[in-house]
Amino acid sequence: MKQQISKLKKLTAVLLMLSLLIGTGIGPAKAKTVSAAQTKYWIKVNKQANVATVYKLTKGKYKPIKAFLVSCGGSNTPSGTFYTPAKYRWQTLMGPSYGQYCTRIHGGILFHSVWYYSHSKASQSTVQFNKLGKTASHGCVRLSVADAKWIYDNCKLGTKVTIYSSKNPGPLGKPKPIKVSTSRSMYWDPTDPDKNNPYRKVKPTIKISSKKKKTVEYGKSYSVKSHVTAKDNVTKKSLTKKVKYSVTKYNAEKKKYYKAKFSTKSLGTYKIKYSVKSALGKSASKTIKVEVVDTLAPVISNATNKTVTINTKNAVFKTTAKMRSGKSRTSAMTVSITKPGEKKATSMSYSKAKSYVFNKAGTYTVKYTVKNSNKPYRAASKTVKVTVKGYKNAEIKANPTAFTMTVTDPNAVDQAKKELEAQIIKAISITDNGTKVIPSDKNLKFEYIGQNDDTAYTDFSKDGNCRVKVTYTGTKNKKPVSVIVNISVKTEIPLDGKNTKAIPASETTTAVE
Repeated sequence: MKQQISKLKKLTAVLLMLSLLIGTGIGPAKAKTVSAAQTKYWIKVNKQANVATVYKLTKGKYKPIKAFLVSCGGSNTPSGTFYTPAKYRWQTLMGPSYGQYCTRIHGGILFHSVWYYSHSKASQSTVQFNKLGKTASHGCVRLSVADAKWIYDNCKLGTKVTIYSSKNPGPLGKPKPIKVSTSRSMYWDPTDPDKNNPYRKVKPTIKISSKKKKTVEYGKSYSVKSHVTAKDNVTKKSLTKKVKYSVTKYNAEKKKYYKAKFSTKSLGTYKIKYSVKSALGKSASKTIKVEVVDTLAPVISNATNKTVTINTKNAVFKTTAKMRSGKSRTSAMTVSITKPGEKKATSMSYSKAKSYVFNKAGTYTVKYTVKNSNKPYRAASKTVKVTVKGYKNAEIKANPTAFTMTVTDPNAVDQAKKELEAQIIKAISITDNGTKVIPSDKNLKFEYIGQNDDTAYTDFSKDGNCRVKVTYTGTKNKKPVSVIVNISVKTEIPLDGKNTKAIPASETTTAVE
């Protein structure tokens, strides 16, 4: 008896369903294969995976462009290929219930939104909306309002629809579902683009992590979009990839922010404004300040170990210093010098270090230090070794050390000197730091001085004696060395054009006539 009652109830339910379908103009559908035709869109419905994929005809081939989450009716949803014959803005469904943006597939099988309790957009079943992606309908293909509307708006009548079953959801995969609160049994579809939809007033959320750096050093890499996330508070989907940003930079002279491109190669304060739109077009934004600074220790360049000669001047050499942003800090350097054999260093400014003389042979320790001009005034330092070579003094000798200078014309003293100096050069030998040097008028200096003192000797009009001081300056240590040679000056002034010496008046004789 119980079994008969149960069968009777099922039969009554089926008859009721059929009567409702007939009453609404929707009858039970039978799969019917229709010959293929070229349509702009081809919708493939995978009733096992509850996914609908839209293909668009492009250059003679159908390519997938969209994937919709749907709820089919299992075996109640027919398999086959169909062409859409009709559309309905609102349609009465079983129950009775109501659907938006309906497109007939075949017979009583439609694409339509999740059903509503009444002809009101605020009466959609929240429980049924959350079932999208699962088998839940009585045979129709349920979609969100946004997806149903897309088909309604874009797919002309006669659009090709294929319904099949497969574990593979399709080439675009299965979209993630949107979940709404079921604390109320009915409410708006969150995807409905109607401007009165309360969900459209819900702003998305932008979050900026505490890990986001607000200061960055000059020249360092910096990702403007890192540690910034966004979420659609209606669909609960991530909007991070859709976040956009704009940049302004502070102009200290005009005391205003101006549109700029963010760059760590340009010091200053930037405002970065992040903005994003929800799926329903609601906007949200957040602004942060990021400062590009130069606070690292400066860079010291060309500070290397060196070998120099004794008495070399300038302890800075070619050493330079600059900030990371390029500002010179060379003149701000301090130089600390420790002499060979000493423990205590002497510190001095850059300008004084330029005049420093390495006057002692051995190895010096030279330390360069410079600070950043910005707080916290970080400092950089480099230490080098300067090896100073103590070269031997040059040696100069003359052999012979006595010469005769003959002056035949008071007006040709310079020529006489030139001839004398040529003789002296031949007598000179030079050793410079152990190496023999060929003497010449280019590396020797001649100075004519008196017989008994160093005063200049200038009277070459009569016989006399003087000395010549011959000086050579060492090429290594730059120290001069000298040798003195004795000179006997002889004057032979010609008479009547003859090169004979004049006879004194006391020695002349009177001629006899």
